[in-house]
Amino acid sequence: MFLKRNLLLIVFVSSLIGFSETWIGSMDLPFRSVVLSSITLTLLALARSYLPKTGTSLLIVIVAILFKVNSYGIQSYCTASAILCGPTALLLLGMGFEIFAFLFIDKNPFKSLNYVLCCIGAALFVFITFGLMNTFILKSWDTSRLQEYILLKGSLTAIASSILSLGGWYLLKYIKTLSFPRLHPYFMNVLLGSVVLSLWICGYYIA
Repeated sequence: MFLKRNLLLIVFVSSLIGFSETWIGSMDLPFRSVVLSSITLTLLALARSYLPKTGTSLLIVIVAILFKVNSYGIQSYCTASAILCGPTALLLLGMGFEIFAFLFIDKNPFKSLNYVLCCIGAALFVFITFGLMNTFILKSWDTSRLQEYILLKGSLTAIASSILSLGGWYLLKYIKTLSFPRLHPYFMNVLLGSVVLSLWICGYYIA
């Protein structure tokens, strides 16, 4: 019942993550991994504040991975490098966030500090795990790059995602206090569905 009631919202957040991964991921930006990871963790945190149920964050990331596969095409993911740098990194973000959301958010979803701790823990978990995989399993990185990736990029992601998620958490809390006219659920479903469809189409052509 929970999944059926919130499926469209889950797909909506997944599409936002997938679109940002596709759009920003196609740009040649410095610290691109920091930007992408911070956006993903922030969206996961905001979604978890509205859907405080174990497993929802991982489900959101899995759908976001499908978005990326749809955008780039399955043939683009037939190399070891593409599989590691794309879906695997995103899956690690979902797993890391799920672990720390269970430890902090699920026990008290109404405390803003818990979202900060979750983002910090998830960011460090992901960057440490991903860096170790590249250095000691695939042996494609040296130790100097590993240190930069964890100490610099991991720390920046932890700080940025914490600030963004905290700001978003308070913004959502403030919006809930405003008196907006209630929209019909059918209209909201059509609106969200249209946005989701547009994101998937745009993501396909951007890639």
